[in-house]
Amino acid sequence: MLLDLRYHIITIVIIFTTLAIGILIGSTMVGNELIVQEQNNLISKLEEEFLSIRMKNQRFKEEVENLEGKLDDNLEFQEMILPLVVQGQLEGERILVTGTSNISQEMAEKLIQTLQLADIKQVEILQEQTDYSTDFDSVLYLDRESKEEFDMAQFNGKQIMIDSEQLESVSDLIEVVFQISSKDLENLRGVSFE
Repeated sequence: MLLDLRYHIITIVIIFTTLAIGILIGSTMVGNELIVQEQNNLISKLEEEFLSIRMKNQRFKEEVENLEGKLDDNLEFQEMILPLVVQGQLEGERILVTGTSNISQEMAEKLIQTLQLADIKQVEILQEQTDYSTDFDSVLYLDRESKEEFDMAQFNGKQIMIDSEQLESVSDLIEVVFQISSKDLENLRGVSFE
């Protein structure tokens, strides 16, 4: 009888343990449906946000392409008007240019061409610090080192310092011409040409 009672107790414990495990599994299955539903809602929201970001990205891409087109048009326009803007601004001037090693060969050539378009009388690029004459109206320094190396005791003309890193565009070249000619470019912006 003792053996039957143990069997009976073990059987009851197994039944209640099985029942508890069944309840536990059943409750997780019901909770699982809620989790799946929340995951689906989250995925839907993420898809909507992704679509919104994609549309914004497309608009920004179109705006960038539009601005790049305007920039290209602006640069082309600057190239066209360069001769008209600088013509005669440096008539009869003699200029010594130093520090051209800090700019590209192409930009150095554009600088010389721009100075020539401004009707300059003479432009010379200083290669070594000893091969120049003092017969210039202005010295154009394209970097601080060339200014420090230049013997200013032998030169009495106007000295102009230009940051070579900001000498990259047509508008920069126009600004250099106006700095050399001592004309204020800002004051000319409001002038109407009739």
